Amino acid sequence: MGPFGYGYFIRRFITTLGLILVTTCGCVYSSQEVLDLLAHLKVQSGFTNITGQNNLTSAIYLQDSNRNLAVSDFMLRKALRILKDNSELTFLATMKQEIGNSGAILAFSSEIFRFFEIESSGQQDEIRIHYNHDQHNYISTFRFRLADNRWHKLAVTLSGNHVTLYVDCVKLYEQIIQNVDRIPPSSDIQLFVGQRNRQHALFRGGLQDVQIVTQAHGYLLQCPTQETDCPTCSQYHALQQQLQKAEERIKELEQCQCHKGCSYNGVSKNEGEVWHPDHCTVCSCKNGTVDCKKMDCPPVNCDHPVFREGQCCPLCLTNCYYNGTYYKHGESISPRVCVTCTCNDSMMECHKMDPEVSCPNLNCPPEKRLHIQGECCPVCEGTDFCGLGNNCHSNATCINLTTRFACQCLPGYRGDGVHCEDVNECLTKGGKYGHHCNGQTICENTVGSYLCKCPSGHIPEDPYNCTGGEYDFANSARSSVGDGIFLVTFCSLLLGILWVSGIR
Repeated sequence: MGPFGYGYFIRRFITTLGLILVTTCGCVYSSQEVLDLLAHLKVQSGFTNITGQNNLTSAIYLQDSNRNLAVSDFMLRKALRILKDNSELTFLATMKQEIGNSGAILAFSSEIFRFFEIESSGQQDEIRIHYNHDQHNYISTFRFRLADNRWHKLAVTLSGNHVTLYVDCVKLYEQIIQNVDRIPPSSDIQLFVGQRNRQHALFRGGLQDVQIVTQAHGYLLQCPTQETDCPTCSQYHALQQQLQKAEERIKELEQCQCHKGCSYNGVSKNEGEVWHPDHCTVCSCKNGTVDCKKMDCPPVNCDHPVFREGQCCPLCLTNCYYNGTYYKHGESISPRVCVTCTCNDSMMECHKMDPEVSCPNLNCPPEKRLHIQGECCPVCEGTDFCGLGNNCHSNATCINLTTRFACQCLPGYRGDGVHCEDVNECLTKGGKYGHHCNGQTICENTVGSYLCKCPSGHIPEDPYNCTGGEYDFANSARSSVGDGIFLVTFCSLLLGILWVSGIR
């Protein structure tokens, strides 16, 4: 390797590490800047002052949906400056979120654009980091339940393309993400606390010490006794001994010819390089060999997961809060006639239908048209609703009513018409769902009906009774010559008459 071999670089590394760590036998931290967002709100309304987990600082409780908690213009400019100029940031909050609530803890956003947001979803038990990369939206999701009506300390550190999550001074997750855009594309961005904007992602609960710190170790403000990644003096001396041994070993390895890289599809890759051939595959060059693996996606707990462009795993989008009720993403409701609203990533989008344009043309005069309560489009009298499509069971009959259709299970079956199951008439004697076998006959259940079975050698005088006399059954009810089995035909007919007579 020439005059600057591996040993030279190891010695330089040890010297540099010693200058950084051993000054007064302690770790050296850069100066930090702390922005207290609750102390610089534009308005002092929309919340209630409470006693928080820490009695030394103020705390607020958010419950009113009519609020606009944005920081002052001075604090906004300061926050945007440190977001732009600092590669290492920590976002802190002490919070007590109501059970089931989903809301933003802090958000750089406008009324229509979300630039950077930290959200806690009590519906999905997730903590979500919304951010932008090359002006495209991305979401990093962490499974944890904060919405339990208890106080928690939350810290989110952003260091380069690493995001780390701490809850109650415990490191829970560390994840590699895309490089976060640091400059918003529009000038109408505001910094909100406890909401995304005026209407959406409203946090409900208590907030205290909502801060932005210009340091990756900013979580130490919440947990001053917490250990950091910086080694102690004893750890440094142990590391120095290990590096000295490594230096001796490297001197031996300098005599070997090492692999310098890999080749992937005709393209050279450096040793240790990591790349993504597609959104769901990660490859690396290790010891001159290419190793590719498929990414494992965590399970999603929602009815309508979506796939974002440039991402492999499906995501659960934010639910909607509308008229006092939460709705899942993709769920549709009709709050009033001719109006349909659909939840789309925390925003309820409503569309009004014009009956003159959207409803089908009717071939009946106006006086023959029926307006069904709760329905937007009228129908003609005598409409074949069954013919237009129904969901009746195969063992059920569809019946046209005045304004709709109804499903009725056939005789010998029981259910709501959409789901029908065979009735075992032999379990009960008499009645609509029982058998009518008498004398010496024995009931035997069949699909949709039953049989009255006579003992061997006995001839029935009718389909329900057995006698000992001779009888010719060539033209009578269905029978079994060997064991005297007869099909009860008029029982099903009788039940059918009862069923039809009960329909209105």
